[in-house]
Amino acid sequence: MNAFSAAHAVRLAHRELRGGIGGLRVFLACIVLGVAAIAGVGSLGASVVAGIKVDARDLLGGDAEARLAYRPAGTAERAFLAQSGRLSEIATMRAMARTQGGNRRSLIELKAVDAAYPLYGVVALAPEQSLGAAIDRRGDYFGAAVDPAILERLGLVLGDTVKIGEATLQLRATIEREPDAAAGGLEFGPRVIVSAEALAESGLIRPGALVTYHYRLQLPGGIDPGSWAERARSAFPAAGWQIRTFGEASPSLQRLIDRLTLFLTLVGLTALLVGGVGIGNAVGGYIAGKTATIATLKCLGAPTRLVFAVYFVEIMAFALLGICTALAFGALVPVVSMPLLAHVLPVSIRLGVYPGPLALAALFGLLTTLVFTLWPLAGIGRVPAGALFRDTVDRARRRVPPTVLGATGVLTFGLAALAIGSAQDRTVGLWFVVGAVGAFALFRLAGAAVIHGARTLGRPHRPALRLALANLHRPGAPTAQIVLSLGIGLTVLVAIALVEGNLAREVENRLPAEAPAFFFIDIQPDQLAGF
Repeated sequence: MNAFSAAHAVRLAHRELRGGIGGLRVFLACIVLGVAAIAGVGSLGASVVAGIKVDARDLLGGDAEARLAYRPAGTAERAFLAQSGRLSEIATMRAMARTQGGNRRSLIELKAVDAAYPLYGVVALAPEQSLGAAIDRRGDYFGAAVDPAILERLGLVLGDTVKIGEATLQLRATIEREPDAAAGGLEFGPRVIVSAEALAESGLIRPGALVTYHYRLQLPGGIDPGSWAERARSAFPAAGWQIRTFGEASPSLQRLIDRLTLFLTLVGLTALLVGGVGIGNAVGGYIAGKTATIATLKCLGAPTRLVFAVYFVEIMAFALLGICTALAFGALVPVVSMPLLAHVLPVSIRLGVYPGPLALAALFGLLTTLVFTLWPLAGIGRVPAGALFRDTVDRARRRVPPTVLGATGVLTFGLAALAIGSAQDRTVGLWFVVGAVGAFALFRLAGAAVIHGARTLGRPHRPALRLALANLHRPGAPTAQIVLSLGIGLTVLVAIALVEGNLAREVENRLPAEAPAFFFIDIQPDQLAGF
């Protein structure tokens, strides 16, 4: 098609659209819902990942961290760390906190910090005060900043005292925000922050104690944390410490976000594919309703290629409108989610427009639209000019032009490649594509089987049943499309129910019939007799 014909097609499409959008509202809704889901999930994931990168030093607690289990750093090791930059020493372990009467106890995550903590970020306490003021010694007691959950568990209020080991600590503040909380890994109890001197007074540090020492550094400007980590490993190859830089501040949180983004994106793509069936049905119905207009254009000498281009331009115009609307909704998802996730995520969501996820969602929407609309648009070629003067029934087998068939195949392959290539886990993306293709093929065959079965049942004596069966296999009957739409939609619902049921069953099956009510950690050999 030359430039003149293309401009003519656009002009005719514009005139056609001035008469109303007809049945394209469903088409528009299907595109908006699917693309908005993908764009929203991608934008939210990108905003959280951006927050992780910006807050990486806060999450780790430094530019780099050297972690030792069960032993503190030796003299030479500590000297090397102290010479590298500003150093903060932290000790973490699990312990039991008990009330003064000893009648109530709770497992806690104990964290002993020095005066330099935190190197990055701020520990927010309630009532508002500095961490040093909350945990220093006043009179006979060291202080402690605690997770609010421990107050409820032990039935205490701020100002009361608890016993941790041999030390008596006064509860002076609750922890509102702990910047490096996500770097600690799995926790079994509420957090209690004390001073290093209070930990020494508790008597919990003894040979065999399950304590982890964290040495965090604020490196001078110009020193690359990765290069420093290599020097530390080379200088002390037998130290046995684990060294992380701020680029690896919270790998578990990063993996969680990546997996959630992957699966939610696949859910959004599933919704878009299910909507694709609705897109195809809506376009087919729209073209069927334009039979008289198509016949008129052909009577006036318009070739089939020009008529096809007119309606292709109309469909693409509405597709772009739906995609742009969906991208606007998707870009707003982080803004709407920010207040809901502020107290759940250890990082702040970085608001902004992220072109990558939006472009990916737009490409998914465009490819899906093309895959599901070219086939029904091919029906324009089967509308004769004589349809303007008499109603016709298309009894011939519907043959799709080779060009449309080839284009649909290429676009389908492109959509599958995009789904696999954009997935963080290519294997999951591949199985998703295989499952989607298998489901579409299965329900398409099921629709053909329903039509064949209705045709072979003959002519029942009851008129209502005879008419019902005839409507299932008559020319132009939407039986196959209905079976495909219902089948794909129910497949999604069943898949969600099965995943939920399997997860619940997995938890139930892994729990023993008789599980202990309590478990104890860090029992010393001289304490075994008491158990």
